[in-house]
Amino acid sequence: MNESSGSKPDLASVLHEAHALVERRRYAQARSVVARGLSHFPDDSELQYLGAFVDYAEDRHAQAMQSIRRVLAQNPQHYGARMLCAHLHDEAQEFPQAEQLWIELLREYPEDPDCYAAYAELMLKTLNLDKAERLAREGLRHAPEHHGCLFVATMIDLIRGGGSRQRRSENLERLLREHPEHVRSSIALAVALNERGEHGNALRVAQELVRNQPDSEHLVTFARELKLRNHWSMLPLYPMLRWGWGGAAFVTLGGIFALRAARGVLPESVVVMLGFVWLAYVIYSWTWPAILRKLL
Repeated sequence: MNESSGSKPDLASVLHEAHALVERRRYAQARSVVARGLSHFPDDSELQYLGAFVDYAEDRHAQAMQSIRRVLAQNPQHYGARMLCAHLHDEAQEFPQAEQLWIELLREYPEDPDCYAAYAELMLKTLNLDKAERLAREGLRHAPEHHGCLFVATMIDLIRGGGSRQRRSENLERLLREHPEHVRSSIALAVALNERGEHGNALRVAQELVRNQPDSEHLVTFARELKLRNHWSMLPLYPMLRWGWGGAAFVTLGGIFALRAARGVLPESVVVMLGFVWLAYVIYSWTWPAILRKLL
């Protein structure tokens, strides 16, 4: 593309160059090409979309959403802009808005594996595993090697224990290596599982991530915390693990009221023994997690 004479560049050439750079994830160069194109074609929706995509890829989500809204105002049926808008709603945890967009896209493109994969990942993140599995399988029916659908299917097998462990690990390792954008989805899934109290499932996901990225201090710490929560010696502390300070307050106050109530019913020696047991449990809840954290 020769612009030395100051003549207007060819729009098709600008778009081809920008698309090629985006596909190769050379976002800084793509941004420069898009900006140059917009200086000549400020109303072109495809250039605006590519600029928004670069913002999204570089985690400038607010700017990306502003650009996408402008694109959709001009061209409400723009396929890429609608997909990107759904992803942005997803990142903002605006799950109903994201789901509505995926449903609309699948109605129009019922054989599109990208839409099936993205919708399945949303269902995976919100722990609607049955629906995620159905969407992933349907996407694989149309595209048996689609990485997004394979990722969801592999993660569900990992959570549910389906298939051989070696095969699950190999599939997930390959997917995370070849498509590193799935790492963020895996972390979000592990966090969601952990928050729902499914510490064992969260631990399995975190351990696979650590195997893939053993140098990540954040992932190692996360997996260690999950391993601590899943340790057999932590079972007596389930109320604290499940409900945090609320669980601790319930156990403390419940013990005090139970001991007071027992004084009028049980012999004093039994009440004293129960008091020591309750005190030992309280001390155990304060000290053992810190000790176990050092041992693991």
